[in-house]
Amino acid sequence: MKLAEDEKQGKIPVFTFIVVAVNVLAYAVSEIYGSSLDSEHMIRMGAMYEPAFVEGQEYYRIITSFFLHFGAEHLVNNMISLIVLGFALEHAIGKGWFGLIYLGAGLFSGAVSVWYHISEGQQVVSCGASGAIYGLMGALLALLLIYNRRNLRREIPRFSLYILISLYSGAQDPGIDNAAHVGGFIGGFILCIIMCIVKRFQRKERNW
Repeated sequence: MKLAEDEKQGKIPVFTFIVVAVNVLAYAVSEIYGSSLDSEHMIRMGAMYEPAFVEGQEYYRIITSFFLHFGAEHLVNNMISLIVLGFALEHAIGKGWFGLIYLGAGLFSGAVSVWYHISEGQQVVSCGASGAIYGLMGALLALLLIYNRRNLRREIPRFSLYILISLYSGAQDPGIDNAAHVGGFIGGFILCIIMCIVKRFQRKERNW
């Protein structure tokens, strides 16, 4: 069963490459005007910072924050993960749904991160695409569970274990915003389930 609505769209993950390009451009700009390792500079660039987001009502940060990165290593690691997942997922579900899940998971990731840090009384400067990337992981797991093909069943426990290890590793590192990872994963999982329901309903309508 093909999930992509347009089988002629080709195998090039267009949206994935666009997002990668935007992230690289944002990193280049942040380095040109300062250092991406400088927290104060990154706040000025649009990184998530709870006082600015809540008290300053700078709500745009929930979007700009997941296009910024702290240093080249942070950027490269996230972009590799994005490209790997993008090749698998964007071709399976199409550019439109892939973009919706990526952006939606990124927003949900940021919202959960803000809620968690405020509830803990923490003021944290955070940014990075990892929350949205975990959303892609959640979406891919949802696809594996819903479209449980015989040749892919053995991948479900492997992929689930990989996700659990990734979340556990993040929880052990105080420098990682694990709340964003969990939020992104949940957001991507839920959005993918919604996508599958919509696609199934659309197929039923076409068959009437």
